[in-house]
Amino acid sequence: MDSALIYVLLLLGVAIGWTLGYRFAKQGKKQTPDNWLPSVEALLAQAGDVSLERLLNLSQLDDDSVDLFLKLGKTLRDKGEVDRAIHLHQSLFARTDLSKHILQTLELELAIDFSHAGLLDRAERLYLELLDAKGRVKEHASRHLVELYEDEGEWQEIYNLHVEKKLHLTFHLSKRVSHAVCELAEEAVSSSDYLQAQKLCRQALKIDPGCARSFVVSGNMAYGHQEYHEAIRCYLKAVEIDPQALISLLDKMIRAFKELDDPEGLLNHLGKHWHESHYVPALVAKVQCMAERDGGGAGISALLAELKNQPSNSGFFALIEMVVQHKQQLDKSQLFTLYDILRRIVDNEPKFICKNCGFKAEESHWRCPSCKDWATIGSFHSLPANTKMDI
Repeated sequence: MDSALIYVLLLLGVAIGWTLGYRFAKQGKKQTPDNWLPSVEALLAQAGDVSLERLLNLSQLDDDSVDLFLKLGKTLRDKGEVDRAIHLHQSLFARTDLSKHILQTLELELAIDFSHAGLLDRAERLYLELLDAKGRVKEHASRHLVELYEDEGEWQEIYNLHVEKKLHLTFHLSKRVSHAVCELAEEAVSSSDYLQAQKLCRQALKIDPGCARSFVVSGNMAYGHQEYHEAIRCYLKAVEIDPQALISLLDKMIRAFKELDDPEGLLNHLGKHWHESHYVPALVAKVQCMAERDGGGAGISALLAELKNQPSNSGFFALIEMVVQHKQQLDKSQLFTLYDILRRIVDNEPKFICKNCGFKAEESHWRCPSCKDWATIGSFHSLPANTKMDI
């Protein structure tokens, strides 16, 4: 009897195991439905567009499939396969079962595709349509459209969009629009339309109160009319907003101070703005003013002191030039300072550079880490051997 019971239990166990195995096998098959979505990597790894066409012909698209399409389209575009990206986005955009927001997102991606393909008229048309959208779609369309107009030098088109209040103005886009208006102001100056130029400069400041360039343009107009006090006022306002604006106005500001015979004012402002901008030509101009007032030795000592704190190639060159120009001899202490400046400059220079892409490195590589080319890394040198230093 015991043997019979054991036999029955064994049969029962086999039956249960077979039944469970069959059910789990069926469930496993159901986990791969007809609308199964592969990954972007899987799609890109397969030759041809069979998998892509299968996806495009799905009867319904959920959020996951739309997200996959968007990622796939961007990946194709980034890989340079713009034609395939356009085909993908156009096929989806033609569907009638997608929400308005998704269609606008697809339209934006299609516009970006056209931009990458050089089809700028078609991209522009789509971007303009999307300015009627809301949220991030409008924000991205505004940015891409402004970029397109910037590349084409269509400054008036950018300004028109702002006047018509069609752009989604973020902090960064306001900055770009204000520079477009400054471009128009400079064109007006070139056409001797000074009233229009002044109007545009004021408008640029309304768009972006941090637009130092508007004061540079106004200062240049005043300088051109020999209104040196006004020119200096505008220049000083520009560097107050952005110390790096000094790069664009230094030469004219120096000449304006000299036209007003105000060397002390120039010296004070050069000292202040050198420390704010770290623009070496401002330092050189400062020590040259000191040399004119107090002699070459004073200017050289001041330049040595500044370079000791902030060594630079251009500053070192200016120092040597001043020594030769004023026929000065450096004492032992100054020579030690000069040696220390030069050593720190050399220490900060890269040791190697790629002759193909300009990548700078501290160690030699057979394969450039940047452009991936072979045997292009060589020793770094600032000046070609045949370059003559004119001092």
